[in-house]
Amino acid sequence: MTTGDSADARLHIVVPYRDRETHLRQFVPWVSAYLDRLVPRIDHRITIVEQEAGLPFNRGALMNAGFLLGEGQSDYTCLHDVDYLPVDADYSPADCPTPILWYGAEQRPVAPGRSDRTVTTDLASNMGGVLLMPNATMRQVDGYSNLYWGWGYEDFDFSLRIRARRIPTGRRKGRFQPLDHDNDGFTPDATPSPISRVNRRVFQELWSTGKIPTGDGLSTLSFDVLDRRPCDGGAVEGQGRCEIVRVRFNHRPRPEQEAAVGADAASRSA
Repeated sequence: MTTGDSADARLHIVVPYRDRETHLRQFVPWVSAYLDRLVPRIDHRITIVEQEAGLPFNRGALMNAGFLLGEGQSDYTCLHDVDYLPVDADYSPADCPTPILWYGAEQRPVAPGRSDRTVTTDLASNMGGVLLMPNATMRQVDGYSNLYWGWGYEDFDFSLRIRARRIPTGRRKGRFQPLDHDNDGFTPDATPSPISRVNRRVFQELWSTGKIPTGDGLSTLSFDVLDRRPCDGGAVEGQGRCEIVRVRFNHRPRPEQEAAVGADAASRSA
């Protein structure tokens, strides 16, 4: 494990979440134990931001909500998917947006147990999965867009928000153990899913002028906290360093996004 100078820097790990209980049971104790073994230690908290049932999943808005919930008690944030467990990764402070996911994310199945098709990620440009962000930089780019419901393109949008402002980026080649799950961006034959196609159009519309979109992000997100509870089990039990916060968003998807998510669900259950 490699760490930099983490003295006095407080890390907040934000995990967007819904309906992945098996993964969450593995993630919390694994990540907590991993961070507790680091030398020097990193002062950290974990917030699992759970979206209430009803509307399609909104990963970008969950990242924003989690960031806002911990901004005042942290110096930098790790935006962390629940399906990657660190094996050898550097969570020490970063002075610019720095993805740390590399080994373990190269090629992933689209529908484990139902298809042998896979998708390959361009890791050299990818900003998703596990990303370290200085809090000031997260504010500078106004966080993620809140407009991508269902699956896909919030990471592309976020990457453009960073690069269009000419903000330098870093990269650390961490090794992670991935947890398999259906990829909602693809059908079992690895073609783009209906919601992926809809969100591609949303992305193209937002960036069609060639200018950085404004008025959509941290500054505009409205949400309610429905309940908070400690994470179960693992090294954090009783120490108050991990909590699950269930939230409700006060904006809605476009009708075509809801329709596409419904079509995806019907296709998977057929």
